[in-house]
This record gives sequence, C-alpha cells and structure tokens, in this order.
Amino acid sequence: MKEEQKKLDLEKKKAEESKNTKKEENKEKANSEIDQAKLNASFTTISKYAFDTSNNKYIKLYLTDGFDGIKTFSSSNIKSNFTKTTFDVCILNWKGRNYRFSCFNLSKEINPTDSYVKQTNSGLIIYLAKANTSDFWDSLEKKKGLFGNKDDDGAPALDKNKDPNQSLMEMMRDMYQNGDPEMKRMIAEAWTKSRDEQEAKHKHDHDHHHDH
Repeated sequence: MKEEQKKLDLEKKKAEESKNTKKEENKEKANSEIDQAKLNASFTTISKYAFDTSNNKYIKLYLTDGFDGIKTFSSSNIKSNFTKTTFDVCILNWKGRNYRFSCFNLSKEINPTDSYVKQTNSGLIIYLAKANTSDFWDSLEKKKGLFGNKDDDGAPALDKNKDPNQSLMEMMRDMYQNGDPEMKRMIAEAWTKSRDEQEAKHKHDHDHHHDH
C-alpha cells in the first residue's frame, strides 16, 4: 500500500514540475519579447539614404546624413547581416547613439557573401551584390502586389526564415560575444537604457488602445 502511495506522490510531483517548467517557459518567452522591444527602442532607424543603380555588379546605398567622418570609427561597432532577400546594418554608439538600417523585402535577390559595408569620410556605403547582374532594380524594396509579383517565379516576398527582431538579436549577441569589455558595456547599456522609455511607451499605448 505504501508503495502505491509513493508512486502516486511521485507522479503528482512530476506533474507539478512539468507545470512549473511550462510556466517558466512562458515567462522566458515573454521576457525575450520584452528584451526585443527594449532593444528595438534603443536603435534609431535610418530612413534617409541615396540609392545608386549605375553599377552592374552592385546596388549601392549611401548613408551620409549625420555620418561624416565615420571612416575612422571602429569597424567592430558596425555590424551587418545579409541574406538573399534581406540586409540589416547596425551602428553602435556613433556619437552616443545606436543606429539601424535594414530591409527585409529586397526588390531582387542579392549574393550575401559578396555584399558588404564600406566606411568613408562622408558616410557609409552598403554594397549589395546583385545575384543576377542583368536585374534592373527600380527600388530597394519589392513593390507590393502591383502586378501580383508575377515576374518573381512565385517566390515569397519576405524571407520566411528571417524575422527582423531575430536578425538584430543575432547581431547584438555576436557583437557581445566577440566584443572587448567596452563593447560589452555599450551593448549592456543599449539593452537597459531604454527600459524606462519602453515601459512608459507601453503604458501609454496600452492606455490608448484600451478600447480595442
């Protein structure tokens, strides 16, 4: 009889533990979402750029607004991530601020291994290596459904494996792991600096969307 009781107790304990694990998992998921929101809030999105299609091999994007003299800036503070249909560039602690320039729906496919970022005196140049040199890029982003994207072999417009938040998290993790103590400190600051702003914004949004 005692054995039976022991067995029941054990099973009950197991059930409790798995319930707790589930709770923890949900908590972790919520925390990582909050982290991502915090991280996004600590970056200024770059929206001004010049788009140059005159080169057969590369599409060039010039970021010159506010980036004078970035040629001598530490290249380890500039992180880029390219896939066939996306790019994501982060500039950490440039004049005390973090910047991000990205596109997750490129007009045509690029060759990620040949794409790169160059620092110049007047700003940054992003070189997107065309996957097909005969492609004509009339814009940086794929136009949404004007002709139903018929000429794209039915390819999905967005890279399904690439979540914008994921890309940023990966780059930051990479920078943190490979960075010197100063870099780690800056990333930790970027992570925590906007916590109050984000929470305030969240509260503000929540109050506004209360009736939805």
